[in-house]
Amino acid sequence: MSTSPTLVVCEDGDEYTTRFARLLGQEFHFERANGYATAVSLLRAGACGILLDLDFRRTPSADLVDETGATNPALSDGERHRLAQIQGILILRSLRGAGLDAPAILFADFDEPSRGNYLVATLSPLVILPSSESLPSIAKHIHALATPQRIR
Repeated sequence: MSTSPTLVVCEDGDEYTTRFARLLGQEFHFERANGYATAVSLLRAGACGILLDLDFRRTPSADLVDETGATNPALSDGERHRLAQIQGILILRSLRGAGLDAPAILFADFDEPSRGNYLVATLSPLVILPSSESLPSIAKHIHALATPQRIR
């Protein structure tokens, strides 16, 4: 078992997990979660934070959670597309609803700053980083997320 802090990387591929392990693998242990159920398990097992992609277009319908945290394998194409586009938010909302308050970073680009502000206010502790964020800046945010200064 790794003595490095464990961070959950919730994504539908492995691009973030691979990048972060290459960038910060000497300091942190990154565990990939392909959706809500795995993220819950890893956080309950002691991971200190979660990094979330926003869009889960490669995820099967049966694994997408909706606004209530429920899954439905028989989604219409339109509903599947809608849920996949905001899956990272829905996963984080479900985690918060389950009482998991681990700090989170959501990788997302929003046209409206008010949308990001609302998410930070309602799903904190949360930092939202755009796709334009540099790797050194992302590393700085990951270090801050994993620093055990939070009072639980």
